[in-house]
Amino acid sequence: MLNFAIPDGHQMRHVLNFFGRAGICFEGYEPESLNRRPVLKITSGEAGRILNNPEAVMTKVIRPQDMPMHVAANNFDIAITGTDWLKEHMIRFPGSPVENLLEMGFGRVRIVAAVHESLPVSSVNELTDYLNSFGPDRNFRIASEYTYIADDYAREHNLYRYSIIMTYGATESLIPEDAEMIIENTETGATLQKNSLRIIDTLFESQGCLIANRASIASRDKGKIIRSVKTLFEAHVQ
Repeated sequence: MLNFAIPDGHQMRHVLNFFGRAGICFEGYEPESLNRRPVLKITSGEAGRILNNPEAVMTKVIRPQDMPMHVAANNFDIAITGTDWLKEHMIRFPGSPVENLLEMGFGRVRIVAAVHESLPVSSVNELTDYLNSFGPDRNFRIASEYTYIADDYAREHNLYRYSIIMTYGATESLIPEDAEMIIENTETGATLQKNSLRIIDTLFESQGCLIANRASIASRDKGKIIRSVKTLFEAHVQ
């Protein structure tokens, strides 16, 4: 039995569209009436030829940010998450047994650094002069859901002295009172602009990806199903 994690939240719409193109669906995987343990069904002949035993796949719906850790712990063999959450995991655990099997082309967002528009800063290079105005007892506060990405970024750009504030959503609301900068994902930048924030740098672009545990890939039985899933998905990446 292959354990497959699929995402809830904003990625769900993109995943549903992708599954439709691939000729599969999961009964109960619906935004209006979500079943956390949906059942895989084949809806096209092509998918049936590649995944000839859908009963061998057991599925659960969890948060994308939790997936790399669960796959690393072998709670799931494969999962659909974002390359942003995979990067966050790999910075934290460089030796993790999680492998990026396939970038799937949907759910594209930018991971950006943003500050309040009142700050006299338009690029990360200009932050140095701004940081020089801080007193010895004041830290440059960076808020983010991506705490390890944010810490890595601050070290790379020598944003000393800094502190990382972990958030669980609505990160943009912390500026300007509770943080000087945020590391956040954005699709259009509209939410940031609405909150009077200015993007000063793009760290990288993220998209949906299929990840797997290396031990599961190496397994004779599970590895065969994983390769079948990858083959089916590869044909429908846009």
